[in-house]
Amino acid sequence: MVLKNFLSKGIQNNQLRLIFCTFLIIISLLASSCIKNDEEIITPETNGSTLACKKKPSQISFGNNKHDIKYNSQDQPFEVATTIYNTSAPNEAPIKTIYTIEYNLQGRISKVSTSKNNQPDLYYVMEYNADGKLFKQSEYNPLGNLITYTISEYDNNSLKRLISHKNSSNIVVTTIYQYTNGNLTKKSIQNLYDVDSNEFYNADFTYNYYLDKENKIKPYFEGTLGLLFISNVSVKKSLQYLPDGNNYQLFYAQESSSEKKMLKNIEVIAHRYNTSDTTNINYSYEYDNDGFPTWQKGIFKNITRRYVPTPFGGSILLTTPHNSTFESTLKLSCN
Repeated sequence: MVLKNFLSKGIQNNQLRLIFCTFLIIISLLASSCIKNDEEIITPETNGSTLACKKKPSQISFGNNKHDIKYNSQDQPFEVATTIYNTSAPNEAPIKTIYTIEYNLQGRISKVSTSKNNQPDLYYVMEYNADGKLFKQSEYNPLGNLITYTISEYDNNSLKRLISHKNSSNIVVTTIYQYTNGNLTKKSIQNLYDVDSNEFYNADFTYNYYLDKENKIKPYFEGTLGLLFISNVSVKKSLQYLPDGNNYQLFYAQESSSEKKMLKNIEVIAHRYNTSDTTNINYSYEYDNDGFPTWQKGIFKNITRRYVPTPFGGSILLTTPHNSTFESTLKLSCN
């Protein structure tokens, strides 16, 4: 599942944002739940040390950031409230976002509405094909004006391609996914826009995993809706999320439902400025007795390459390395 300079340059107002594609909620029943109606918080008599709570937490904490979840009588989240601090400005007030989730008669997500700091924000509408797969999702502003829509293509049960159209322009951004043994291993985004160089470019993502470590956490956001959630939590304006030196893995939001193992490494190569920018992030974890992650560490290495003018005319290629380390604890709790 960001490179703040990389993201802010490659993905701005004129650049199409991929919006969310699919959204699967997979959460187990709690034996001691008490339910009264479809929009009441289920109150489990458990704490974060029990397996039932780990599968269905009412609060997830990543360091100081918190995610509070309310479930309906079908054990589906109908509200997710996030409290997120800006790591680069820790004294600022946190951003509070509420995701309100609606379901159709078939139990699939039909709409997700968001509000930030008590103000209405974007909302998203999903449409499904005859096989029950999400084939179109549309993004609207609070006034109901269409911003972007995305068409999804599948290969068997895996998301193969996303084609996103921005309503105010003719720009189309295409994302192609590749899988190996059930894990997302490569993603290529075509036709990104860089506002500094005023040019379009492509970016390639490569993913590696700890093959002996199963990802036991079941997300409440998956697909590009998962990417949307990740980018929002990371205080980014775009769905095209790129992890940077301060951003931890959320676990409860995934880009693909095919992610079966714990992520080990992400490599991102942006092909622009007649050269390439390269980013590598290596992840390590600690686990509890049930195999759930309780701590994560990331080592971030980024190299930017830019041609800069010289006083004597012409230009030279300037290579700048960036290195950082970040850590985050993961805590689950139940009411």
